[in-house]
Amino acid sequence: MAFEFNVTEKGLILANSHRGYSAKYPENTMPAFIGALEAGTHSIELDIAMTKDEKMVVIHDFSIERVSNGEGYVEQMTLAELQRYDFGEKFSPEFKGTHIVELETVLKWALENNVGLIVEAKQRRNHQRFAEVLAEILQRTNTVEQILLLGFDHVLINKVKALLPALRLQVVTLARYNDQLSAVLGSNASSVCVEYHYVGKEDLIAYKKAGLSVRMYLHESKEIPVLEMYNQKYGYDTESEIIQWLSEGLIDMLSHDDIPYLKSLIEKAGKVPY
Repeated sequence: MAFEFNVTEKGLILANSHRGYSAKYPENTMPAFIGALEAGTHSIELDIAMTKDEKMVVIHDFSIERVSNGEGYVEQMTLAELQRYDFGEKFSPEFKGTHIVELETVLKWALENNVGLIVEAKQRRNHQRFAEVLAEILQRTNTVEQILLLGFDHVLINKVKALLPALRLQVVTLARYNDQLSAVLGSNASSVCVEYHYVGKEDLIAYKKAGLSVRMYLHESKEIPVLEMYNQKYGYDTESEIIQWLSEGLIDMLSHDDIPYLKSLIEKAGKVPY
């Protein structure tokens, strides 16, 4: 059975953990994914890239310096080379010994635990081979319907969909076009990721009328809650506006690094976080 991302009609909103529970655990690692599930959420966003030996690993950046004790570029390293490094200790000493994880491992875990994954493709070149490798993994693990394949590069993710017609796509909108809905539907998407800065209520209404699921991403903010940061930027109460959109069923997924904060916003809107 396909994981359902379009959930507003059920009174639910997916509390979508960004790179797992990355406010508390090293991003894009199994501790962050398991921690997200234990915190009571069933939807996780993560990033993938292909190694030199055509293994699909979970990582946000093209290089490994920011999140590990090693250095180098993912596409120039084999899986065995990547696994030599620690991907947890840089976040906190308590996570020493955490290694990079293969997508296949996460997919199997997600299927077993009824977790929907939003998988962002981070591949700058070799698009066709990337598509072929990813399609084979999704088919072999029987997880085509467990994910949304996310991309800023609409051409790339459509190469995967050409191989797997049942695959659902989510596209990012980091601009506000004159005919935004046509741009989204033209990418073969069944879901759209928006940021507060580039969306209005009329856009959300149009997306929902078109049958799309909607994910709103809230930026990382370490010093103050993210919506306080937005308030300072714009000079008005952004939280009340977003909560109103949530309460009206215009957003299916709210995405952030801090799960308790996510759940509190959803509950303020009178919805059930899932």
